Amino acid sequence: MNLLDTLRQYLHNVKHDWNYITPLDFYNNFYLQKKDYYLIDLRSEKEFKKMHVKGSKNIFWLNILDDKNLKKLPKDKPIFLICYVGHTSSQVLTLLKLLGYNVISIKYGYGLSPVQGVPVAGWLDYGLPVISSK
Repeated sequence: MNLLDTLRQYLHNVKHDWNYITPLDFYNNFYLQKKDYYLIDLRSEKEFKKMHVKGSKNIFWLNILDDKNLKKLPKDKPIFLICYVGHTSSQVLTLLKLLGYNVISIKYGYGLSPVQGVPVAGWLDYGLPVISSK
C-alpha cells in the first residue's frame, strides 16, 4: 500500500470523536479508576518539571518518533496524549495512529493557551490535580 492509500484508509477509519477525550472523562473514567493506560505529556522537560499530571511520562513532541521513545510505547493499552491546548497532541496522535498505536488525545490539553482571553476547557480549567514544583 502506498502512502496516499494509507492516508485515505486512515481518514476513512477516523472515529466520530476524532480520538479525543475530555479532561473530565479521562479523569473520571481512567485516572480515578486506575485503569491501565500510558499518559504522555508532550511539552518541554522544563514545563513538565514545573507541573504535570501524576503518572504521566514526558516525551517532548519533537522526539516522539525517536527509536528509544517508540520502544517505550505500549501496544497493549491506550496511550493518552496531553500538551498545552491540544494542537500538538492532535498532530502526534495522527502519527502514532498511522504507526498502529491506540492513541487518544486529551481535548484542550492543560488549557494553557498563549493567547489571552481564549476560552478553553483544559485539565487546569477543571481544577484537576497536578504535581507542581512550586
